[in-house]
Amino acid sequence: MPYGFYGARDLSSLTDFSARDRELAEKAAAQQEGRRRKALESRGNRLDELSETARRQLYDLLGARKSAELRDGIRRERLALRDLGQPPEGLERDYAKQRKASRRKVDTLVRKLGVDADKVRRIADRFHAGVDALRSDGDGKVVPGYDLPRHLAKWVDLSPLHVHPLPWGVLPPPDDPNDPNRWFLFRPPFFGFLFSFAPQATSAFVVDRLLFLDPSVGLVGNEATMDCTDPGDFGAASATAESQIAVPFVPPVAGVLEVLVDAQSTFATHHVEIDDDFGFSSAWAYQNNYLMMNVLHPNVVEPSLALMSTAGVDTDGDDETLDQQNLTRGQHYFAHLFSAGPVPAGQTVVVTVGTRSFDIAHANDMDLHSRSNFQWFINSVEVRVAP
Repeated sequence: MPYGFYGARDLSSLTDFSARDRELAEKAAAQQEGRRRKALESRGNRLDELSETARRQLYDLLGARKSAELRDGIRRERLALRDLGQPPEGLERDYAKQRKASRRKVDTLVRKLGVDADKVRRIADRFHAGVDALRSDGDGKVVPGYDLPRHLAKWVDLSPLHVHPLPWGVLPPPDDPNDPNRWFLFRPPFFGFLFSFAPQATSAFVVDRLLFLDPSVGLVGNEATMDCTDPGDFGAASATAESQIAVPFVPPVAGVLEVLVDAQSTFATHHVEIDDDFGFSSAWAYQNNYLMMNVLHPNVVEPSLALMSTAGVDTDGDDETLDQQNLTRGQHYFAHLFSAGPVPAGQTVVVTVGTRSFDIAHANDMDLHSRSNFQWFINSVEVRVAP
């Protein structure tokens, strides 16, 4: 499986940190990245294992001759269907009719070879179940995010700062400088950035991403793609993309950090296309987008996530198209998150806020194109030590 983990961070603005605090932040970031690499590598190895096991079982069931004849037959019909679409004759073709004819030819070949379709489907079902178990990203506790206008009462109740529109300058009363659990407000421009991308792919999948990141205005976002245009048996892929901005925080007392994120959705689209490629066809694709928070300190082992949008499509051979937009462009949403571990009092820590996209798909004798695009403006970040 082609596998990689590509990440970068720019915390050059840590000049106001003490040398010790800066060293701890960098050490924590490296430790979290190391754990992330191991988890992603483990999932990639599992996808490889599932794919190779299914291919071996199919080969053992059919034998060398039948396997080769079936694959060659599917490939011939796929190329023939493509050739029928060439101009000028192909401009007026009945694509659906020709596709059905190609399917009938492949079905005839399957019967001629004496292939036990039920046994093949059981092999495919085991592969699907194994990949399905990997649909969770598995890195960070996930809670739901909220649409702010529909949950305004909850938003107002979370912080006394929410009674009025959030200020751009000095916090008004009831801010109490002697309260160890008071809220600290951060708004753009933010400092620093972190981003990462982890593509994984078997078979003919190609995985890629576009990054959107501007800390000065709080822009974070990712466009993730997974494309399978020459599918064989049992292909799978996943894309994990993150982009984050950062703020400094000095906890008045030791404890777990509580963070409120007000984020404005500027782009939020799910798109999947799946086309049958004959054979024993099946495929699915699922896309997930999160707002996320992390603390770069050795006590905090993983990020915290708020699920904001999810969509997916699953097919056993039928062509499928998904175009879905769950979030309202320009609308405000919020995440209520807690750090996955406590931080000490008086030590400056880096709190990162942003978005993660985690998309995963598999395709068996089907073309698949998956594209998700989520972009957010981080309007405000509020941080305190949780009471």
